[in-house]
Amino acid sequence: MQSPLSRPAEVALWSIATLDSREHPPDFAVLRVPSIVENYVDSLLEILTAEYLTGESPFEVALEQLARERLRQNWSARRESLRDSFRVSVDGRVEDQDFMLLVQLRNAIAHGTETLTRLQTARLSEQLELERSLRQRLLVRVDGNRLRATRGTASSALRIGNRFVRVLDAEAGSALRARGLA
Repeated sequence: MQSPLSRPAEVALWSIATLDSREHPPDFAVLRVPSIVENYVDSLLEILTAEYLTGESPFEVALEQLARERLRQNWSARRESLRDSFRVSVDGRVEDQDFMLLVQLRNAIAHGTETLTRLQTARLSEQLELERSLRQRLLVRVDGNRLRATRGTASSALRIGNRFVRVLDAEAGSALRARGLA
């Protein structure tokens, strides 16, 4: 019986499932899960664009490289590419909102030394909303300007990554089937 999941989704879900959050500090899951999901989305984009990006001339190869770089530039570019080019979108769904919140936390930990980044604190009302969401949905301790991931945060990261991959892959299924790729 064929899996209802794409091969990249199976790989991502396996990687998330085998990540034992008890063996590492909570920050590890916060950093690792978005990376796993990012690889999944990049693989999905690679599969979906393969039939279009098969240049052989130097110009086509250069154009292909530019397109691939643009697709992977950031989360906004990935989401726009899936939505605009393949009609694959989970924008606004709770799984998407939770995952993008996890990405915000990952950015704060990776770039802000466990504090919100300058971009995340640019507007006070947005900062306060972000802090509230981090506390409520990711079980992060917010102590002044410091963010502390907890064991609950790590468990939430695993759950959120799993759900996001499943929902996005279900949405991508029709685009993959339309191209004979599923």
